[in-house]
Amino acid sequence: MVRATLSLLLILASLRIVFAAPLPPDCPGPASATLSPDPGGPPTEPAIRALLRTARTVRDLSSGRKIGEAALSRAGRELAPLLAVRPGEATLHALAGERDLLLVQYWGFPGGMAYGKRAQTENDRALALDPDNAEAHLSKGIELYYKPWFVGGSVPRALAEFERANSLRPDDPRILSWIGIARHRLGRPGARSFVEAAVRLCPGSPLYEARARTFDPRAVHP
Repeated sequence: MVRATLSLLLILASLRIVFAAPLPPDCPGPASATLSPDPGGPPTEPAIRALLRTARTVRDLSSGRKIGEAALSRAGRELAPLLAVRPGEATLHALAGERDLLLVQYWGFPGGMAYGKRAQTENDRALALDPDNAEAHLSKGIELYYKPWFVGGSVPRALAEFERANSLRPDDPRILSWIGIARHRLGRPGARSFVEAAVRLCPGSPLYEARARTFDPRAVHP
């Protein structure tokens, strides 16, 4: 009886450990040429994150453009009602900023230029709502990294945003890889250690392996 009770307690303890474990990090696998069907129902933040991840993953593949555009279109439809009912939520504005930045990259000049201003507005709003929001600092950093210097872009400022995001959300592979990319572009030490840290957190992820090889945030990967 005592042995059975101890066994049950060990099982329950292990379940508590499982339930208390953190969610897995954002580790994109191989790019997929398909987009999962819209499940319907109310929009959710995890679903929006998944759509943005799809758009990032297939963005630079010749076969992925239509898939990425469809993912961004659906993300916009899901973000709009959430922002309408939760206008003070910084993370949602940061995700909207990321979506607009991706549209700039997909549509280029001149079609995507209007979305650059929208991304800046969303990112600045997110930071005003919550200066300690890691998602907002990450999105602002990406905005500053890609924006030309003559319209306010700055890789040093982008790096500062990535490092602030890392201080708020350590061990996030996206943030770590961006720190490495920005440090490499600026010729600062430690760049490789950051991109390799992202690979260790996401072993086998083609996206982070490509970044570690090239320090290019848009390196084509399988």
